[in-house]
Amino acid sequence: MAQMMKAAAIAGVKKIEIVDVPMPEIGPRDVLLKIKSAGLCTWEQRIYTGQAKADYPLLGGHENAGEIAAVGELVTNVKVGDRVTMGSSACGTCRACLRGEDKGCVEHFLNFSLKGGFYGPGGFAEYKVHRSDGVFNVGDAPWDHAALAEPLSCAIHAARLIGARLGDTAVVFGAGTMGLLNLMVLKMSGLRVGVVDVNEGRLAKAKSLGADVILKAGPDIRDRVKAEFLGGVDFSIAAYGSEEVNQDALDVLNARGKICLFASAHPVTPFSIDPNLMHNRETSAVGVVSADRRDHAVATNLIATGQIDLSPIIDATFPLLDAAEAFERATSAPSYRVMLHP
Repeated sequence: MAQMMKAAAIAGVKKIEIVDVPMPEIGPRDVLLKIKSAGLCTWEQRIYTGQAKADYPLLGGHENAGEIAAVGELVTNVKVGDRVTMGSSACGTCRACLRGEDKGCVEHFLNFSLKGGFYGPGGFAEYKVHRSDGVFNVGDAPWDHAALAEPLSCAIHAARLIGARLGDTAVVFGAGTMGLLNLMVLKMSGLRVGVVDVNEGRLAKAKSLGADVILKAGPDIRDRVKAEFLGGVDFSIAAYGSEEVNQDALDVLNARGKICLFASAHPVTPFSIDPNLMHNRETSAVGVVSADRRDHAVATNLIATGQIDLSPIIDATFPLLDAAEAFERATSAPSYRVMLHP
C-alpha cells in the first residue's frame, strides 16, 4: 500500500488544493477505510466561502461511506471488505454514555478529527482512519446514499429529541438538504409537515418528497402557517440559521410546542424569547447538532434496507481530483448534496 494518498484540502477562501498526505496509521481499535463517497456538508461549504472561520488548510469530509481495507488487532465487529457508513464514537463508560446520550461523550467527535497532525475530519481523501465503534454495515446500498447516513442521523436525532409522534404537526423552515432530510424523517414518523422557503424550486422538491403544505417565505408567514395548521404547530424546525427564521419558528408554536434550533447562523444573530410567554404557554427550545450513535445506526439501517430513498437530494458527483469544481457547484447556486468520489 502506498505511503502517501491524495486529499482535497480547503486551502483558503474559495481555494481548493489536491495535496499528498501521509497514509493514516491505525491503532488497535481502529479501521482503515477506502473512501467511496463523501458529501460536501454545509459546514465545509461555509468554510470554503469564508462564512465560517477555520484554520487553513482544512482536510474536510465527515459524511462518508467506504470499504474496510484493514482492521486493528482488537477489532471484532467488522472485517476487511465490509461496506460501512461512518459516524461518531463513544467511550461507553462516562455519564453521558451510560444514559444513552453519547452525543455528550468527550470521545463523540473523535472520529471527526483526522489523526496525524492535520486539522479536519479527513474524509475528502482516498483513505480515512476511524475507530471501529463508529462504523456501521450498510449492505449493498449505493455508496452516495450510504455517505448520507451521517446527515440523516442528525434529522433522526432531532425528531427523537423533540419527541415527534404520530399525529403531531411540524413546520420546517428551509428546504435545503437538511431541511428536506428533516421533512422525510418527520413524515416517516407520521406527522403532518409544512415547509417554508424563499425558493419555489426547493418548495416544489419538498412537495415531491411528501410535504403536506408548502409556503413561500414572506412578511406574513406566521399568519399563513397558523392558518394552515389550525392555529399553530407542535414543532418547528429552524433548518436555516437566522434571527428572522428563529423568531418565525418560535411564534408559530402551539402551547407546549418545541422549536428545534437545527441550523447554525453565520454570522450569529441572537433572537428574543419572551420568558413569560414561554412560561405561560409551556413552550420549549432544543438545539441539535450531530447525533447519538443509536441515531446513526437507525439511519444506516433505513438506507441499507431501502426504507428511505435519498437519491432526490443528491445533486451531482465529482471525482476527488475535481474537488474545486465540486465546491463551486455546491456554493454557486441553490443545490442539494454534491458528492466526491475519491
